Amino acid sequence: MIDIRSDTVTKPSKEMLETIMHADVGDDEYKEDPTVNELEEFTADLLGFEDGLFVTSGLMGNQISLLNHTNPGEEVLTTSDSHIKNYEHGAASFLSRIQFRNVEHDDGVFNFEDLEKQISKSLYHKPKISTVAIENTHLSSGGSIIPFEFIEKLYTFTSKKNLKLHIDGARIWHAILEEEKTNYGDFCDSLTFCFSKGLGAPIGSILLGSKKFIEDSREYRKKIGGGMRQVGVIASAAKFALENRNKLLDDHKKAKEVFDVIKLKVNKVDGLNSTTYKGTNMLLLHFDSVIKSDKFLENLLKENIKAGYLREKVVRFVFHKDNSQKDIKKVIKAIQSFS
Repeated sequence: MIDIRSDTVTKPSKEMLETIMHADVGDDEYKEDPTVNELEEFTADLLGFEDGLFVTSGLMGNQISLLNHTNPGEEVLTTSDSHIKNYEHGAASFLSRIQFRNVEHDDGVFNFEDLEKQISKSLYHKPKISTVAIENTHLSSGGSIIPFEFIEKLYTFTSKKNLKLHIDGARIWHAILEEEKTNYGDFCDSLTFCFSKGLGAPIGSILLGSKKFIEDSREYRKKIGGGMRQVGVIASAAKFALENRNKLLDDHKKAKEVFDVIKLKVNKVDGLNSTTYKGTNMLLLHFDSVIKSDKFLENLLKENIKAGYLREKVVRFVFHKDNSQKDIKKVIKAIQSFS
């Protein structure tokens, strides 16, 4: 079965399993796991932050950031379709007791005029805004890259407004490898990225920030049940995945190869209106009805290809390290046969 539902479905390679088997471990609650300590230092140095904290998931990293940056009753500015707002099961309201306010955007890039407008509204009987959250790459736009120049400009803006800037960088390495910019620590207050998505590790994310921020984050991690013991076995897989990050560019090529075929099938595949490709590892296929998108997924499944939805009528393909070139050819052949 070829699985392109998400890049979270990857399996550890033999080399990664070998790395896990030889991991040096200790008790991370005592900060005595050498493999975790090494990973935290490595990732912080890599992206220009003072310190890092290994957490179980991107959701945990995002929510710990909100616990740090906000007080109950405050608001966070983000896009209407952001992961931190829509796909974390109401965790922000449950844990931090805060709410979100939408900012107009284009593929995850804020409209600065509207950003200023939303902040101005808070002066008139609206909740206080304390934090801005952006997502790179932007999932709902199909994995679009947020230009680094925009992040620099946004951080200048938020700093002047005394707002915190958090980056949900679940798939940020897709952006970094394309733009070759790594000094995120100079232009945000916190950042989290996942090892278990495109990078291909089985578990884990990293949260990055200042030493004080990470010190406080460690306490929050404990409070929400994220404290871990001999977790070097997991951290070793994360480090291995990160050291092999350049392979993500192969996934971009896979997506482009399939996109070049699908764009010729628009209006030829029943109900397919358009396709979206933003230069990373995702494709979005937009259908005119759920009935037709369901049928398309059923036809793929008959060819032993498993895909899924991003949202209603929008099918998502996500390419990853476990998709071979033979798999890509089979996906292309299947789509070419549909009409």
